[in-house]
Amino acid sequence: MRRYQLFLLLPLIILFIILIMNRNEVGSFNEEEAESKGKIKNWALDYVGVDFQKETAPVKIAILDSGINKQHKEFEDLTFKEYNAVTPGEKIVDDFGHGTAIAGIIAARGIETTGVIQNVIIYDVKVLNDKGEGKIESVIDGIEWSINQDVDIINISFGFTSDKEGLKESIDRAVKDNIIITAAAGNTLGLTVDYPAQYENVLSISSFDKNFQLDPYSAIGKIDYTAPGVDIISTNNKGKYSTFSGTSFSTGYATGAIASIINKEDDENRVHNIKNKISDYVLQIGDNEKFGHGLITLKKEKLKEKISEKEIY
Repeated sequence: MRRYQLFLLLPLIILFIILIMNRNEVGSFNEEEAESKGKIKNWALDYVGVDFQKETAPVKIAILDSGINKQHKEFEDLTFKEYNAVTPGEKIVDDFGHGTAIAGIIAARGIETTGVIQNVIIYDVKVLNDKGEGKIESVIDGIEWSINQDVDIINISFGFTSDKEGLKESIDRAVKDNIIITAAAGNTLGLTVDYPAQYENVLSISSFDKNFQLDPYSAIGKIDYTAPGVDIISTNNKGKYSTFSGTSFSTGYATGAIASIINKEDDENRVHNIKNKISDYVLQIGDNEKFGHGLITLKKEKLKEKISEKEIY
């Protein structure tokens, strides 16, 4: 009987192994074209909120990714600086579409969709190629360039399945320079968290859906916080909009919310104090291994009742 049951399960086991083996080491995500009819309703913004204030100095956010289509209408008056770590000296083009989506989540100007924070300078750091693949040398180079630019936050919406030589050292240098680093936990189908999110001094972000249920693709384990990451809408590299899913995109929402939090004051010990500061903006929604300390939100009071009505798992 047991042999027969194992025989029935074998195809599922093989399929699971194939999915893991074929998962992109960096930048794994799902995307489909979103219908555009004026303002696009995006459930994620109802959960995270938007910070429109522009009275303080802009937060400097480095997006290490596949590049950004800076010609998209949502970025028309947004200030960018760029560095191409894949092909140094060449103008950045986002052929993969991943980085443009992250930029939209963080800072879209509200033409048809809106980013979490409006008072930003985006540092477009290309470390992934047109297939979403990246060499560790490019990633380290991008981190070092971001350190030299004195950015406030580095957003890494991808990960490596194993630790890579030199990666932690570059992360440690950034943190020592008071730079907050957010990273995608990974789309590992409930398995272990990717690197650099696995590192203690990096904020690891998992993803959940509009019913506060964990994204089935999301990693579990060393999770610090969670954010919306299933069927969310953002800018695409074709100048339009798409629906995206994955921890890459929840990381963008977390970065935007954190940027709003640190924008309220200048802190020379920002990295050391960041979890204490974030705690005032967090709603616990489930197990620590899945959701970490909880959802980072600028709409905490409004969400409490909504969360209390849900059965979280």
